Amino acid sequence: MILFEIVHGRNPDVLYHVLQKHQYDSQIRPNVSGAPVHVSLFLLITDIHSVSESSMDFGITMFLVQMWKDERLAFNGTEAVDLRSGSELMSKIWMPDSYFVNEKEGNVHEITMENKQIRVEPNGNITFDVRVSMKLTCYMRLQRFPMDKQMCGMDIESFGYTTRDVVLEWDERSIILEDITMPDFSIRQSSTVKLLHVYPMGNYSRLKCTFHMERELIFYVMEHYVPSALLVILSWVSFWIGVDVTPARASLGITTVLTLTTLSSGARANLPKVSYIKAIDVWMFTCSFFTFAALLEFAVTSFLHKKGQDRQMDPTPRENKKNKTNFMELKEYLQSPGNSHRDVYTHKMDTEARIFVAADNDNVKERRQTDFIGQAHYVDRMSRLLFPAAFVLFNAIYWPYYIYV
Repeated sequence: MILFEIVHGRNPDVLYHVLQKHQYDSQIRPNVSGAPVHVSLFLLITDIHSVSESSMDFGITMFLVQMWKDERLAFNGTEAVDLRSGSELMSKIWMPDSYFVNEKEGNVHEITMENKQIRVEPNGNITFDVRVSMKLTCYMRLQRFPMDKQMCGMDIESFGYTTRDVVLEWDERSIILEDITMPDFSIRQSSTVKLLHVYPMGNYSRLKCTFHMERELIFYVMEHYVPSALLVILSWVSFWIGVDVTPARASLGITTVLTLTTLSSGARANLPKVSYIKAIDVWMFTCSFFTFAALLEFAVTSFLHKKGQDRQMDPTPRENKKNKTNFMELKEYLQSPGNSHRDVYTHKMDTEARIFVAADNDNVKERRQTDFIGQAHYVDRMSRLLFPAAFVLFNAIYWPYYIYV
């Protein structure tokens, strides 16, 4: 990438003459006893990559261009002098000590040679261009993940020169973004700002640029949301399977619960261990709740169906009813006025009558419980309506809230 116009540069020997004539010292800034040096910067971003939520960083490759004026290097002429990699003069010229505050690691490209270039104009204006790749810290807020929008950027600051010596400022071009394509984000816009940071050593100039990035949702929809939603719908199939087909309903419910648990763990595998709930956590928890509720529904209907079958096989209520009828007829006969055994059996019959009355109360309760099979089918019919309706209602709230609110 050529950032400068192609010109017929003068022989760099002219700079040797200037350096010797003024006894140039690269450790002393220009205009050391006067106003601070104004260093203008602009960035040509060629690539942004490797945005990582787990390590909270991203990678960037760019050309960093710094421009300032050093009147000590002014010379008579009409053409600029270009110093490229390998030139001894590069180390003899004063340069600003700019560094990246949020840098984790970085390097200057050296293939096929070190990617550095300096241009010195006849009036002393200097342009320093270097191609670098870095990994920069980006603290992300993942409450809306994966419908989130992140702001990542870089802070550039002078390391050893306070604002009395060096002032950093953005060039009018500030940031130039080439056609950058990322698999999981799209860059909506970029912004720049000039700041002043106060340290114990003094006030330092800082330049901050921010990239406004929006996450591409389609991957997460196809990888996590659609499979989990299908598992929830699959768990509802058990509502249409007969209550008495216990093995099929049990295996279906357990399989959907375990599969969704595995899918939920995979969705959070590459995310940091943060202390707040993310959007995908809400989705996975709700889907797990629906599949587990379907499994519990099977347990309830199976219990009711089993209890109903046991009641049908128990003949005790019918026999008690027949015995009670015979007992009441016998009691009326013995207590008739013409019966000579009336007094003898009165006490005994009253005792047995209380026993039969208690048995009759039990029969009433049992008759109320004979329709357990019908109740099991009713629970299934209601579940076929309530479960889908509740899931649709959840989706109607979930997606607008995390995308638009």
